[in-house]
Amino acid sequence: MASQGGDSDLLEKLYPIPLSTGIASLPGPTSASARALLSVLKHNRQNHHIFFNERGFHNHVTHHVLAIYGLGASPEIIEDAYGTHDYLKPAFESPDSITEKNFAEHLGDARYYSAYLAYFSEYLRDHTPNEAFERFIFSSSFNFNPDLAAATVQDVQSAGKEGKKHPQMLNRLLAGLVHPFIHFAYGFEFGIPGQVAEGLANAAVHPAEQTELVPPSFFSKLPEPGILSGLTSRLSLLRIAPVHGEKRPTFAFLRRIRDHPKLSVDALYSQLEVPRQHRYQAVVPKAGDSIVELVEQWANEWLADARTDADIEKRLEGMVEEVTWGNVIWFAVGGWQARGDPGRTFNADFFIAHLVTSSVFLLTVVLPSDHSPYPLVPLASRVTLLKAYLATSATWYISRGNVPIPIEGFYSATGNRLTAPPAAPVPPDAKRKPLSAPGGPWERIVANAVAHPEEHLPKAVRSLAVLAARWGSRPAGYFAGGGEDGLEGRETLDGTLFVRAASLALDRLGWAHESGKELGNWDFEGYTGRQSDDRDVAV
Repeated sequence: MASQGGDSDLLEKLYPIPLSTGIASLPGPTSASARALLSVLKHNRQNHHIFFNERGFHNHVTHHVLAIYGLGASPEIIEDAYGTHDYLKPAFESPDSITEKNFAEHLGDARYYSAYLAYFSEYLRDHTPNEAFERFIFSSSFNFNPDLAAATVQDVQSAGKEGKKHPQMLNRLLAGLVHPFIHFAYGFEFGIPGQVAEGLANAAVHPAEQTELVPPSFFSKLPEPGILSGLTSRLSLLRIAPVHGEKRPTFAFLRRIRDHPKLSVDALYSQLEVPRQHRYQAVVPKAGDSIVELVEQWANEWLADARTDADIEKRLEGMVEEVTWGNVIWFAVGGWQARGDPGRTFNADFFIAHLVTSSVFLLTVVLPSDHSPYPLVPLASRVTLLKAYLATSATWYISRGNVPIPIEGFYSATGNRLTAPPAAPVPPDAKRKPLSAPGGPWERIVANAVAHPEEHLPKAVRSLAVLAARWGSRPAGYFAGGGEDGLEGRETLDGTLFVRAASLALDRLGWAHESGKELGNWDFEGYTGRQSDDRDVAV
C-alpha cells in the first residue's frame, strides 16, 4: 500500500524553499510568499489526488499558485487562490506499491497515482530531477522497450493491453492536454523536486493516447555518443541541401499544417462519425503520420548542416522560438480569425491556451537558462522532446479547426492593445501632471491576471510575459526571409504579438479589478462551427 504523504524528512527534501522564483524574474516573491507557497504545495500533495473527478479532470492547484508566486503574489493571494480549489478529490492509497518489476503494469490507472508518486519521490531522494527526467521520460526502456516484441506504431496499437508493456512515458507526459508536462516543468523551473515527482506520477497515470505522434522511431538506439553518430540517428536526416549562415524562423511549418490536404477540416471531419467525440483523440489516428512527417521535415531543415553539438545548440534557440511563437500565433491570430459573432472580438480557446502556457517551459527544459537550478538533459533528448511537443501542439490546433492565419488583418485590428487604457483624469490645475501617454499595459495585465479566479489565466499570462521579455523587441521584418515557403504575412510579425494576445485574453475573461463587470470565461466551441462544446473532456 502506498501513502501519498511520505516521511517528514523526505517531504522537506522534496519541498524546499524554491531554488528559483521562476523565469519571469519579476519583483514580488518574498520569504513569506515562499512559505505560503510551500504550505499549499505540501498540503495539496498530502490531501488531494491528481484528478478531481472520475473523468480525469486535472488538479491545477500547484500550477496556479506557482504561476502567481512567480508573478509576485502576496501570501494572502496565494492562500486565497488555494481556497478556490475546494472541489478537489481526496487522496487515497493505491491498491499496491510500484516497483521496478511492476512499473509498466499499472500505467494509465488513476488508482495508482499515490504509488507512482511514492516511487518517483523515493528515486528523487538520491537522484536529481534532470536524472529522473532523462531516465523515465527519454530512455528506450521507459518508452519502447527493445526487449519486447512490439516495435512499431501498428504493433503497439494491435497489441491491445499487451501494448501497455511499452511504458511510452514521453507519450504520457504530453497527454491530457500536456498537463503532466506542465506539472513536471513547474518543478524543474522553480527547483522543487516534489513537484517533479508529482509531474512524473501524473504522466504515469495518463493513457498513452498519441502513439502516432510519439512513435518508436523517436527512440532509436544511439550506437555511441556524439553528434554525428547519435543525434542524427534520432533525426532521420533527409538528403536535402545544407543551409549555411544564420537561420531564422519562417513559420513554414504553420503554413504546411494549414495547406496539407489530409489535415484540412473537410478531410478530417467528414470522417468523424460521432459528433461529440473528443476531437483530439479522433484526429490523432487519422492525421498523426502526416503531422510527424511534417515535424521531421521541419527538424531536418533546421539541423541539416549542423556538424557539432554547438551547432545544434545554436539552432535549438531558433527552433524553440519558432515553436513558441507558433503556439501564440495559433492562440491569438487563430482566435481573432475565429471570433465568430459580431459582438465578440476574440475567441479565447481554452484548449489552445494550454499551448501558450506550456510553451514557456521550453526555455528551461530545452534551452540553457540561468533561471533553471538543474542541468539540462542530453541534447538528443531535448531535440526529441521538442519534436514530440510540436507534433502534439499541431494536432491540438488541427483538432480545434485549423483555421487560416491572417497576420496582417490581426495586426491592423489589434493596434489599440499596445498601450494601457487612459488613466483617471488629472485636475486641470494640478502642478505636476503625468506624461501624455500612459505606460505599457503589462503591469496592469499581470496584476489583474494574478487576482483572477480562473486559474488558467495567470498561467497563460505568465508565459506571454516571459516570451515578451525574451522576444518582445523583435521588429517587423525580422521573419521576412525564407522565400515563398514561409507563412504568409510573417513580415508583419513583431514582438508586440505577446501583449496583443494577453490583452485580448484579459478582455475576454475580464479585468479582475478594473472592469466592474461580471468576469468571463474561456471559449470552448473551437475555431470552426463544426466543433462541439468540448467542456466534457478532461481539462
